[in-house]
Amino acid sequence: MSPNPSSTKTATQQFNEFYNGLKANFNVLAIWLQVTNPVLWSPTIQSNVDFINTIVSAAKSKGLTVGIYTNQYDWTQITNNWTSLGVNLLWYWNVLGSGAFSETPSNFSDFHAFGPFKTPSAKQFGQGEVICNVPLNRDIIAFSSSSRSSLRTENGVDSTRPTIGGFF
Repeated sequence: MSPNPSSTKTATQQFNEFYNGLKANFNVLAIWLQVTNPVLWSPTIQSNVDFINTIVSAAKSKGLTVGIYTNQYDWTQITNNWTSLGVNLLWYWNVLGSGAFSETPSNFSDFHAFGPFKTPSAKQFGQGEVICNVPLNRDIIAFSSSSRSSLRTENGVDSTRPTIGGFF
């Protein structure tokens, strides 16, 4: 979810529109909340923390797993390195620019703990690349044999629809 913190819509309204739009066609088990681009956020740290917390609470009230898409710089600028968020799934990005020549290594060796995040779940190491005329970003997911037990399934999931978020 890419929220708009400067919108006239509240965090709850934005989440509900996002969630209701997805659940019309998908089984939704998890979301990733994008916390990037500090210039789009309030200069008041507490407003940003409240906004993020409201979305996380709304998602959890629907039984969803929540992850955060950010990096150390953005998180620090937007939340002043807030540590008490009740979310520990992190998808961080580290790129040098746009295109294949701006990739960082496709591993987690560049990760340093920040905020509430001690280990990453995923990393975006390439952005704005084009392969076979298709624009895309490149990501890796931390997945080990021990994490197989955390794959989520839900009773009552409509098997005729794609499922979003059963991996974490």
